[in-house]
Amino acid sequence: MSNLYAPPKLLFCVTKLREEERRIYDYVLQAGMEVDVCTDNMQLELADIRQYDLALIRCMSQSKALERAQYIELAGVRTLNQYESIRICTNKAFQALLFERHGIAQPAFEIAFTLDKLYDYLERFNGNFVIKPVSSSWGRGVTWINDRLTLDAWIAARESIDPQGKALPVLVQQYINKSNYDIRVVIVGDEPIVAFKRISHDSWLTNTHLGAEVEPISLSKPIKEIVKQLIDAIGSGVYGLDLFYDHTDHTYKVCEVNQNPEFAKSWLIHHVDVAQAIAELCVYTVNTGTGRNVNDVVNEHTRITI
Repeated sequence: MSNLYAPPKLLFCVTKLREEERRIYDYVLQAGMEVDVCTDNMQLELADIRQYDLALIRCMSQSKALERAQYIELAGVRTLNQYESIRICTNKAFQALLFERHGIAQPAFEIAFTLDKLYDYLERFNGNFVIKPVSSSWGRGVTWINDRLTLDAWIAARESIDPQGKALPVLVQQYINKSNYDIRVVIVGDEPIVAFKRISHDSWLTNTHLGAEVEPISLSKPIKEIVKQLIDAIGSGVYGLDLFYDHTDHTYKVCEVNQNPEFAKSWLIHHVDVAQAIAELCVYTVNTGTGRNVNDVVNEHTRITI
């Protein structure tokens, strides 16, 4: 830990300082903390790690985020997010199992360890399901299977590029009638700070980097209840929670959760300053040794302004 009279120190682990990370960095400096940036290709020395009060993990690479968090935690320094929550967030199959254990509403799912098993799931899901690589991000590799021919083609392509099955298992998820949007909820600490629809008019995928539009929505009671269930299961941190509103049975279902939500474009539309909220959570975590929700941070500490 830092000297009693020295300002607290933050280790900021990033792939690069994009606009989002730059704004978090500026807010943390404004709050009076010292900040050192560590990019993916930089060396981490044990003696150096132990001088920090907290490490904020914003690596774009899932494997690098896991590596950094585990190494730093084992050296005795708290990370945000913590290693265990990052481990869950970077594996969609782990998430599905965790949600099931905690009674969190989600699409019906299976985990396929062999390609042949997918034909059984085609029957179970009435010829309509989604295949997800367990460790993908930004919608990469996510495929909607809606008949036998589509599955035949997917398996043939998979066998040609991955003959040894190294990309298995995959998550098989019931296709949800979500209309042309999903819902992103940004969580900082253990509270949702904003929710918005991601609307796509020309693709069933609704990632903003693929062109989906952002439409802010209210944080309704059902959404807040799901967030509470999630935090009880995974712990406080910084998350992007993706929800479906199932237009068949009129319920919310969790699609997935990630540990490194991007917000450079969306916050300009919904006007909730996610970078500021993350910086304030860092300050509160260092000051108290906890990860309590960002609303308490705002109430008990002067808001950071640039």
